[in-house]
Amino acid sequence: MRWRLLLVKLRGLWGGLSVLALVWTVLPLALVLALVVGTGFYAYQRVVQSLLIARDQELARVSAERLSDNIRGYADLLVALANSDEMRSGDAQRQEDVLSRSQDLLEVFDGGVAVLDERGVVTVADPAHGDLVGQNLAVHPYFQNTEVLRQPTFSDIFQEMGSGEEAIVVAVPILGTEGDFRGVIRGGFNLREQIASSQEFIRDDFSLSRRRLGQEIRNLKIGDEGYAYLVDRNGRVIYHPEGIPIGQDFSHRRAVDRLKHGEQVGAFVSQEAGQERYVVGFANLPATGWGLVIREPWAEVVAPVKSYLRLVALVLLAALTLAAFLISLGVRRISEPISDLVYQTRQVARGDYSAQVRLGSIREIRELGLAFNAMVEQIARYRAGVRRYVAAITYSQEEERKRIARDLHDDTVQSLIAIGQRIELCRASLDDPEEAREQLIDVRRMVTEAIGSVRYFSRELRPLALEDLGLVPALQLLVNDLARADSLEADLEIDGQPQGLEIDLEVAIYRIVQEALQNVRKHAHASEVRVRAKFTDEGVAITVWDDGVGFIVPPSPTDLASQGNFGLMGIEERAQLFGGKLEIHSQPGHGTELKVTLPLELDPSAPN
Repeated sequence: MRWRLLLVKLRGLWGGLSVLALVWTVLPLALVLALVVGTGFYAYQRVVQSLLIARDQELARVSAERLSDNIRGYADLLVALANSDEMRSGDAQRQEDVLSRSQDLLEVFDGGVAVLDERGVVTVADPAHGDLVGQNLAVHPYFQNTEVLRQPTFSDIFQEMGSGEEAIVVAVPILGTEGDFRGVIRGGFNLREQIASSQEFIRDDFSLSRRRLGQEIRNLKIGDEGYAYLVDRNGRVIYHPEGIPIGQDFSHRRAVDRLKHGEQVGAFVSQEAGQERYVVGFANLPATGWGLVIREPWAEVVAPVKSYLRLVALVLLAALTLAAFLISLGVRRISEPISDLVYQTRQVARGDYSAQVRLGSIREIRELGLAFNAMVEQIARYRAGVRRYVAAITYSQEEERKRIARDLHDDTVQSLIAIGQRIELCRASLDDPEEAREQLIDVRRMVTEAIGSVRYFSRELRPLALEDLGLVPALQLLVNDLARADSLEADLEIDGQPQGLEIDLEVAIYRIVQEALQNVRKHAHASEVRVRAKFTDEGVAITVWDDGVGFIVPPSPTDLASQGNFGLMGIEERAQLFGGKLEIHSQPGHGTELKVTLPLELDPSAPN
């Protein structure tokens, strides 16, 4: 027995806020302290990796922009020639003379320089590439793109006609003074020359006497062991410092694949099985459309910051120790106000709506206490309002019963008694047919009056117009009765058609409009009233507007009863019964607008 009691106490303690707070703070903190060195290193590595990825992405972007500017210089050489009068003339001899005079400048194009006419036929070429003269190169995309864009373009790797060697070219349009297309001047780079220069550079640390395309990339400083390579739009290598990969298809590599799919710049950490880990950055060259990829060994990048790892671990350990101490101090400050809140909540559940919690010093706990106290006060006001509303409804029902009983006694019952007396007189005067006929006429008139009285009572108790005429005519009848009885301007606007409404919902709409108009008649002192009913597939929206005296709308609907607005509270309760809501907009002297929204299908989560 004692063991069972002890077990119950232990279970109670385990479920307590103080114990749970200690368990869920101190225990994880102890685990963190035990693993702080390992997790600190992992977190440090992740942060460093994120920073390095951002660094190499920015390095790739800046390098690509600088390389693009340098490569654009090749196009500028050709643009200067293309804008000369000799090139625009179309005379092959004059064009050849220009190329001869500019041979020193054009020496950078190891794949030769050639001039194509507007049809794409080579008319002039440098002596080393004279075999190109007469060939039609219009099939190459670089010629077509230059003709369409009318600006310098850079080709991808292709095979030269005749020699079959792989090359890339810079193509510049030759335009007349009127902007008409007269041909293309192109400078080429031979991939075989790029391979040779790369191998010569690796072997002899060779500094080229002539500027070649690869030199621009070698000038990029990517750490001590990092390197960069250039690919065309198809993923083939234009230049690689190792030489051999030049011309190969690198589109299967992650960075090149992302460039081919339209990414402009990016970076990531790459590590293939059994190989060294690298930080890879890539960027698109704006001037050419090619892609620049940089690779930097991870070990080289992180080497300068490894010495700070121990310091970071110590700082982290100290911070965690301080956090554990502060958490242990805060447990009691948090648990006591929450325990009091739990106790007061149970008091409210028992029906004690005077319960109030003590406000703690912690801001969040204090706000929670204020919200709880406000909620309890709101519930108390709501219950008081509901009691007043129920009392008013009960009183109204009793008064209505008394009035109906009085009217039945004074009118209908008396009429029936008189009818009975007339029938007795008729029976007594059966010997005189003329007098009996007159008595029967009076009986018929009295029966007609009794029927009218009963119909009036029935109409007051049940909206017969709704059953006989339908919803819209019944609403129009209510508006017309208000206009006729109070001599004010009343208007009804119907938007849509009330199709497929349940009978209970139609009665609710009718009673809501009836109660709203009664409020206007009793309190608004208005000269104009507008009623609008909008029917949609989702629900019904009823708006009743008047230009009356208005009033101050209470902050909560439950305060309507305390202000004596039992009609509005009745509308609120009826709307909530069908899952709808009531909105009231009013100011003293500026009229009132009631808007009731009722869904066609009752929301199961709506309050009843």
